[in-house]
Amino acid sequence: MTGVPRSKSCQNCRIKKIKCDKNWPTCNQCTRSRKPCPGPTSRTKFVHYTQNGSGGDFPESSAITGMDTQNQAGDGQQKTVMTKYGRSKKHGEEDSSFAVFRLHVPRANLTTSAERTGARLVNLWERNKTGGMVLQNSFIPHLPARLSRSACLRDCTALFCSVWNEYRRGKPVETLLDTPLYGKALRSLQHAFQGPDVYTVETLGAMVLLERSYTMFGNLTPGSVKGHHRAIETVLKKKPPLNLEDDLEVTLAFENSNLLHAASLNGSSNYVSDERWRELLTKVTLDSMAEEEMQPFADEPLYTIDLLNTLIESAHWISQLRANPQKSRDLRDMASKKLRAHSTRMESMSLRCTTKAFNMGSLREVPDEDSITGFRFESTSVKFAQVYASWLNLQIVLSRMVYELKVIDGNDGEDEYAAYKAGCTQLWNFVPYLSRVDTIAALHMIGVILPSLEAANDIELEYIVDECYKADEYSKRLPKDRETLIAKSILLAKSRTGRL
Repeated sequence: MTGVPRSKSCQNCRIKKIKCDKNWPTCNQCTRSRKPCPGPTSRTKFVHYTQNGSGGDFPESSAITGMDTQNQAGDGQQKTVMTKYGRSKKHGEEDSSFAVFRLHVPRANLTTSAERTGARLVNLWERNKTGGMVLQNSFIPHLPARLSRSACLRDCTALFCSVWNEYRRGKPVETLLDTPLYGKALRSLQHAFQGPDVYTVETLGAMVLLERSYTMFGNLTPGSVKGHHRAIETVLKKKPPLNLEDDLEVTLAFENSNLLHAASLNGSSNYVSDERWRELLTKVTLDSMAEEEMQPFADEPLYTIDLLNTLIESAHWISQLRANPQKSRDLRDMASKKLRAHSTRMESMSLRCTTKAFNMGSLREVPDEDSITGFRFESTSVKFAQVYASWLNLQIVLSRMVYELKVIDGNDGEDEYAAYKAGCTQLWNFVPYLSRVDTIAALHMIGVILPSLEAANDIELEYIVDECYKADEYSKRLPKDRETLIAKSILLAKSRTGRL
């Protein structure tokens, strides 16, 4: 409020504009001047409203309490200003006064680099948690409380915040990592690797943040992220058993379980069959399904875990059968029976889920003349759109596996391929959505869509690739050569279905 004193200096010192030592009842300045010291200045101002309206308009309510939060410049903490309105007690026949108290709450004194870094991370997250960051970085809210425990986690978080902030400002992606914080983060991680803290949650968090700085904001080069992924995968496999009571560990492990999924497809043990990992996937899935925007998937929330386990097993079976078609007939029958059962169940679930999403308004299918399918999907939630697209991707993988088993048996699999193509076409309804979301969400969606290029004809291929490059115009994350992008996408699709 204008006119409220900011200092408790006595009025004499305030008039002379000299420093008051506040040594009351009589400050030294007043003693030297031989003046009576009026004492500390009150920092409370009363605004009196009279019956004729002087002093301003009287509030409509006799007692109003509110709180106003003002953002500060930069990425620091916020200053909270609380304003309380209320009538003072009526005295005699006089009109009562109206007092306005404005309490300025001082900002927390952030004395350590961990506290300052944590405050900056929280501020960035609060301003961006509705975008594409949420689905891939659910561990971020749990980081600030752990920064003081690990220098490498603190330094990697500082780098992540710096890169994220510059990314939001539109700085060229080629220069985002050109900062002294990058070297500091690397040195902190190297120091952690040389000590006893290699397989701790904090070190894992630091490694993930460094990897995210590359994959979400930085300018990727061929092979630049493979080392990060191998290191994270190694720590996930060798660290002590998962602590399901530690929210940071649970979310970090879940966000990087895709690395273990890829390793399981390439010959490592099936992580989904591990009891501790299955408990973790169950916990995270149930927590996620409790959110209102995820309700279309809530009918059978744990089915996805069983499906992931089957897809990993089936990829190995198909690989064996393709290498030796004359292999045990029992294996072919078992794989075919299991995949067909999942296919039937998933078709039913997809129908229910899609119908429920349409009824809730979470998803809309809108006619679009520019779309290769004639329609486009629109969603009220970026997170729901990402999850739904990932669900369609799993359905496509399953359909392709059913088709491959049919081909191995010597059939043309025309009906099975038609079901596979129909799933891809439905996923392509999300291609126009790429231009309607933030870059990070669009890049995640591109990664989901690209493996379906294997089913596209020349016209569909040209349209989808063009839209992907438009969405990647700022980040420049995709290969410059279109043929390289298509080849890598088909290679990824084959690796997920046991055809490599």
